[in-house]
Amino acid sequence: MFATNKVRLFLIAAMTMISVAMVSGIGSVPPRMRYAIEAARAAGTHTEENLGFIYMQALGIERISFVFPLFFIAVTCLVVFMTITRMIESERGQIGTLKTLGYRQDQIVAKYIFFTLVASVIGVGLGMLLGHYGMASVIFHSIRNFYGLPNVADNVPLVGLTIMLVMVAFSLAVTGFTALHVARHRPSKLLMGKSPKVGGKILLERIPFIWRPLPFRYKSSLRNIFRYRVRFFMTVFSMMFSTALVFCGMALSFAIALSEPAMIDTIRPISTIIVLAAIFLNAMVIYNITNINIDERKREIATLKVLGYRPLEVCGYVFREIFLLTIIGVAFGLPAGYFVMDFFFQYLEFGGIQYVNWYVWIITLVLSFVSLAMADLLLFKKIHKIDMNTSLKVVE
Repeated sequence: MFATNKVRLFLIAAMTMISVAMVSGIGSVPPRMRYAIEAARAAGTHTEENLGFIYMQALGIERISFVFPLFFIAVTCLVVFMTITRMIESERGQIGTLKTLGYRQDQIVAKYIFFTLVASVIGVGLGMLLGHYGMASVIFHSIRNFYGLPNVADNVPLVGLTIMLVMVAFSLAVTGFTALHVARHRPSKLLMGKSPKVGGKILLERIPFIWRPLPFRYKSSLRNIFRYRVRFFMTVFSMMFSTALVFCGMALSFAIALSEPAMIDTIRPISTIIVLAAIFLNAMVIYNITNINIDERKREIATLKVLGYRPLEVCGYVFREIFLLTIIGVAFGLPAGYFVMDFFFQYLEFGGIQYVNWYVWIITLVLSFVSLAMADLLLFKKIHKIDMNTSLKVVE
């Protein structure tokens, strides 16, 4: 069971790592700055006016640490929820086999909880190392060297530890609830597999002048996108949040450079980390969603191969859907990022949305599709390796 879920384990661990790293990394900087300010005051190496300015910098970073990590946590929770629920639902047959062999319901649930616990512990462990001992140290030493502050010892990452416990508890709760819900069914029902959702007309089909001219491949993709509404909204929200994060990170850097040049050496390292983490998060979201899509449609992909579709045509059939979803997510993510930053600058009490240049929109758009290309390239090989004979076997 676990051998087939290495990719899912990696995805859960990686997503958790990013969120914990952002929370513990940015959140650990303001306390260390305050300790350094007190040490500088005691040593008499700085004027009170200078220390007051540095304190305001610490307050700005603290406000950033309250807002930006929330986006990472929201996206991570959505993707972890989607990954765990789809993993358990896809293994209904295996659960039915285990029940037939005499495994109790609690034993089956415990196997999945152990799987999620391993992934979560790896994620939070790496996240704490990367955030508290990596990001925080880089940001703090950059600020310390610029302002000539004394070096101080690491503080206890209380915020990071709290978020770590919350995220582990969330992942385990989702796993336990979903596994228990599936494991309650009789083995005969589980071994038969879950019936596919009954198809129906989507809204575009009721608009003939738009629907009729579309080629069949686009009609099929649109039906698949809107057929599963819960998955559609979760996918769009995940991409919207990750796109908004990229926009916010870029906007923060450019706006501070224009409006508050004295703060650029403090804020730019943080905004750079936010942008890089958001790009990676965006790529992970797209990879995860596409990977689930491929796993659920192996028979369909195998059928296309049997019918003579070339490799690029098969990949286009699969990737077309995620491309359309990415467009929808980016279309909502860009204005969402704009309005979030407008509110955020008022909350920070420095900077301003009027300093965000038009090319921030273009850069965010390009980076979102770079993330899409990265994810698709990684999954191209997986589609190519799908075996037609194995995938087309009928479960009796």
